Amino acid sequence: MVYHRRPGEEGAILTLAGKYTAPKWVATLNVGYGGAHASYYHRANEQVQVGVELEANTRLQDTTFAFGYQLNLPQANVVFRGLLDSNWSVGGVLEKKLPPLPVTLALGAFLNHWKNRFHCGFSVIVG
Repeated sequence: MVYHRRPGEEGAILTLAGKYTAPKWVATLNVGYGGAHASYYHRANEQVQVGVELEANTRLQDTTFAFGYQLNLPQANVVFRGLLDSNWSVGGVLEKKLPPLPVTLALGAFLNHWKNRFHCGFSVIVG
């Protein structure tokens, strides 16, 4: 429960939250006056991880859904992350470590079909 008070305004928010953790997965649920949020993360094996998220906002009458995954290729020093959501966004990031240097190169691209936007970028991570 959260209570706030400012001059001319005060309010309280009550939220019920729950989390269940198992050796290879985690599930969470938050339910309150403003809506609900649920998420699920699963580590299939050392190389593959997936997650889903659902959020329903009763004030805005909006519901969103997202799916993400991560693929680890340790022999190639490569990590790939991807996402897909209900706002018509698709994205991915490819990271390549360059041993023996403490440098990681990353290339990312995101496309939103609904807004007709495309973003891409390149980064060098030192450390």
